[in-house]
Amino acid sequence: MLNIIFDDPNAAYRYGMENFLTQIFSLEKKIPVQMSDLTANNISTADIIVKRFSAGESTVCQPLFQLRNPQSLIIAVYDCRTVPFVTDLPLCITNILFLNRKSSLEHIRKRVFSGWANHTTGVPDQLPRDCANCRQPKLSATEASVAALIHAGNDVGYIARELQIPEKSVSVHKRKIMSKFNVISNSELHSCLKLIKNKIF
Repeated sequence: MLNIIFDDPNAAYRYGMENFLTQIFSLEKKIPVQMSDLTANNISTADIIVKRFSAGESTVCQPLFQLRNPQSLIIAVYDCRTVPFVTDLPLCITNILFLNRKSSLEHIRKRVFSGWANHTTGVPDQLPRDCANCRQPKLSATEASVAALIHAGNDVGYIARELQIPEKSVSVHKRKIMSKFNVISNSELHSCLKLIKNKIF
């Protein structure tokens, strides 16, 4: 029995992904599957974790993933235009397969089978238990202040006046924040800050 757990708030997309994974594993590979929602109680039993990542979210620590089975595969579905860099990921996100939500079903099918084959034949990942050396992006005090004010809906001029720094400096800090979280547009930045506000500032 293949235990697949989901961490995806979008019910419609999850339903489609459940059907798709059932089809490719149960029908094509003849492996029975069981689907459930991700919880702290069941993550250690998961063979596959399907998580939807919004812009910038893949760069932020996922503490619940520390509890997962080191042999589990994470299928990360993302909506943003830029593919997350695996080398920039927090240490708790290892053995991961990124899939663009807009890819064709055939492309996703091939990637899932390839990821699963690599997962079942490879050496289990050693999940880190010490987060001190994690690669999660860290904001300076000023960047955190700028991020909080951007999240609150303020423009560059207001932020400059509020922090008593030049507008050009605010723009530089904003670009650095976007770079650290691998986002490329204002809309992606706002989505990212909404998701990570409690973890970063």
